[in-house]
Amino acid sequence: MSKTKIVIFISLLAYFAIFNFLRNNYLYTTILDDAYIFFRYAENIFNGFGLVWNIAEPPVEGYTSFFYLLVLFLGKSLSLNLESFAIIFGTVTSALTLFYVYFIYNHLYSENSKTGSANIISVVILALSPAYAYWSGAGMETSFYSMFVVLTFYYFLKLPENSKASLLKGALFGLLCIIRFEAVLFFLVSLYYLMKENNSLFRFKIKKSAILFATSFAIIFGTYFIWRWSYFGYFFPNTFYAKTGGGIQQVTGGFLYIIKALRLFYGFGWIPIILVILFFRKSMFTNKAIFLFCIGLVSLLTTILIGGDHFHLGRFVLPVFPLLFVFFPPALDKMLSIHNEHLNLKLSFRTAIILFIVAAIIIVKPVNREAIKGFQNLLDSKKEVIEVYDKSTETEIIDWQHGWIIMGSTLKRIANEDDYIAAVPIGAIGYYSKMNVIDMVGIVDPVIAHEELTDNKLKQWTAGHTKGDGRYILSKKPEYIQLTDYLTRSPLEEPHKRSLQFTSVKEIWESEVFHNEYEFYPIEVTDEWYYNLFRRK
Repeated sequence: MSKTKIVIFISLLAYFAIFNFLRNNYLYTTILDDAYIFFRYAENIFNGFGLVWNIAEPPVEGYTSFFYLLVLFLGKSLSLNLESFAIIFGTVTSALTLFYVYFIYNHLYSENSKTGSANIISVVILALSPAYAYWSGAGMETSFYSMFVVLTFYYFLKLPENSKASLLKGALFGLLCIIRFEAVLFFLVSLYYLMKENNSLFRFKIKKSAILFATSFAIIFGTYFIWRWSYFGYFFPNTFYAKTGGGIQQVTGGFLYIIKALRLFYGFGWIPIILVILFFRKSMFTNKAIFLFCIGLVSLLTTILIGGDHFHLGRFVLPVFPLLFVFFPPALDKMLSIHNEHLNLKLSFRTAIILFIVAAIIIVKPVNREAIKGFQNLLDSKKEVIEVYDKSTETEIIDWQHGWIIMGSTLKRIANEDDYIAAVPIGAIGYYSKMNVIDMVGIVDPVIAHEELTDNKLKQWTAGHTKGDGRYILSKKPEYIQLTDYLTRSPLEEPHKRSLQFTSVKEIWESEVFHNEYEFYPIEVTDEWYYNLFRRK
């Protein structure tokens, strides 16, 4: 490996490590709540209970990545703290993601580059997006999947079409689909790319390399798929059913999700980026670049059809964003190499101006502000953790996750592990409480996940948060029910309107059975902060 590549990787690794360290020096944790669902599954597997959410209940595929779950299980087997391990793993895989993006851009454009620096600058601009920093410390599978996407497509394009290479390519796609189910579409598009004849969209040729590619993929992913289908009993993961079924509202929500995600990636920082892209010329098109861009478009279309996601900063867009960005490096190379009599700046100055403008515009993004405040805490030798509070529910709650961790820890103290609680969200509450948790939105509950949505429930579509069934939850007679998902300065019996957006919460609160069988049970958790529970009479 050349000295330049080593420097690039070490720089990327240091960048994400420092960023996560600073954010963790401001927030209680950078890990998102859904990551704790993974952690709970990993613990249950490690303790010999199998792929279950609640011990002694049937298996349910309430996680979004089996491969990532295996990685966490490995960390648990090594007696590592799962929260720290997930952040470190996300840091490394995020660095590797952009490292392989550099490899892809070099493979596509290094021979025709006039400046020799456009590929590196493109990677730096990608790294400046707050989305990469945010997901590197989120504890989810996003950075792992992003890394495997670019790694797989790099070797797919780089390796020759001999037998060994074709088998390796198929194996990589098989593993990629075990990380995220929807990557099967990437395999199909790639198989089409291998089989189609040059300069034709509809003429195909059966090649030995394509057969070996498909066979290797089928052995790895097919074996896994048959096992998981027989084990869980459903064609798709339970999370898919929980987050779909919204018809046209779902598709509209997915489209709006794409627009919002791309906007948040850079905000006004898109202006200088788009100005650079204007230097792109039709002569810069290559078959490989078009193929990668089409993979990105397929991913966007899939995301629109499934309704998007409720997380900010484009969890479903980020893995293919470097592929959508694939035409930026040659345009940047053209801009940097063009001669202008009125603005005759050196290459280094042009580069510095572009990077400075993009960085200056996006420095105000919340993720970057968190890192800056973490740096201030470091200078002051303190860490001020901001907890959730009720007055901000109309606008913004800064640290939701800390509140959920406190809730889970409180339940660990007051409840028995055999008790049930109905709640939303369920990640940290389930992981820290160790008790049985009924998911009000169906992510780990097949009954709610497979229900059909009525027009009344579809008035406000939110991916993963629309389904619910208050009557079903009450029929399970949980010992505790949580209707308010944040801490308050005083006991709050009636849930806030933002809590009533969840179908289960609304139906439970309006149920006569609930008010007859449950009593308000507020708990002061710390310094006059209250956890608002309802307890079975």
